[in-house]
Amino acid sequence: MIPLVLAVATGVVGITGWLWWRGDGELRRGSGERLRPDEVALPADAFGPVATMLLFGSQQDERTAVVRDRLADLVGGLDGVRIAEVDLTARGDLAGRYAVTRTPSVFALDGEGRLRSRVKGTGSVETLRAALDSALHPAV
Repeated sequence: MIPLVLAVATGVVGITGWLWWRGDGELRRGSGERLRPDEVALPADAFGPVATMLLFGSQQDERTAVVRDRLADLVGGLDGVRIAEVDLTARGDLAGRYAVTRTPSVFALDGEGRLRSRVKGTGSVETLRAALDSALHPAV
């Protein structure tokens, strides 16, 4: 009986883990809602006039540093594009408000602050580039 219980418990844990991590690093279409810097506890000039890569991260998550570096490489030299970061360690209340279920998560905002795409988890350079492109060239 005990081996059966252990097998079922292992299966449940495995399926739960798979459901939790599925979609990690995938690009998803944004809602188009408009965000303002003060709504995410940032200074008024935190967003770029052309585009913003809004990084929701955590000090305890080393993957946040990886994504931060990837974003810095992507936006380096692009006029009017900024990286803005929300530390969910200090502002965990914002995770629920913006449905951030994993750190890091990146929101690609156009020049008007509209959410064009989002990446949950550690996005590849190509995925983050596609997110940036969605903000730089938003579909009407």
